[in-house]
Amino acid sequence: MALTVDDLAAYVTESGTDPVQEFGTPEEFAPQVAPSGEQDDAAPPSSAETWTWRADAFHERDVLNRYGDEGWEVERVDGAGRFVSHRDPENPQRWEYHRETVLPGRGQAVIDRLAPDGWESCGTWVCFEYFKRPKAATIGPEAALRNVPRTPAVSAFWSGHFRDLIAAMTIVTVVLCLAGLTLVSDLSYSDFGGSLTGMVVGALSALAISIVVRAWLARRRKSS
Repeated sequence: MALTVDDLAAYVTESGTDPVQEFGTPEEFAPQVAPSGEQDDAAPPSSAETWTWRADAFHERDVLNRYGDEGWEVERVDGAGRFVSHRDPENPQRWEYHRETVLPGRGQAVIDRLAPDGWESCGTWVCFEYFKRPKAATIGPEAALRNVPRTPAVSAFWSGHFRDLIAAMTIVTVVLCLAGLTLVSDLSYSDFGGSLTGMVVGALSALAISIVVRAWLARRRKSS
């Protein structure tokens, strides 16, 4: 831009012409030097914040509504089961969420049932259909977010139930593997002692699986 101005000034000095007569008024000439497109590039429009995260099915609805209260709007659920969300930096609003378990071919029926209450589908994962609606639909102007929290630093939220389930599955898998190895070893024995060992290990394996599953279910009921 500075080079263009210098060139024009040198041209006017050398030609001795009146700049207004030669180029028109500054208001008329300015758009020719700096078109509107270039002026827009100098100040790019602000874009919404984006945040992609995941949570397990035991408490994802709690997480959705917690961060919906912080202005995060879910756009979609991606192929990995993550919630792709954004927050409007200029006019952040609170959002609320709802989840439905949907049978194959019944998705549209559920969408139509919830639409009159302002719920809009925002993603699907396996058998779950997720819905969102702005809290302005229920609480009015109070849905506007005045103090905007910073973007969360984490992207995964795992509940205690989920960790217990993973631990239980790991223990069960290990026990079954040991039982399988013992059974294979017993096949090489022809005596009664080898068969008895296999039966004892199998019984202990079944007992261990039962204890782990019962403990996990009891903790789940207690926390719910």
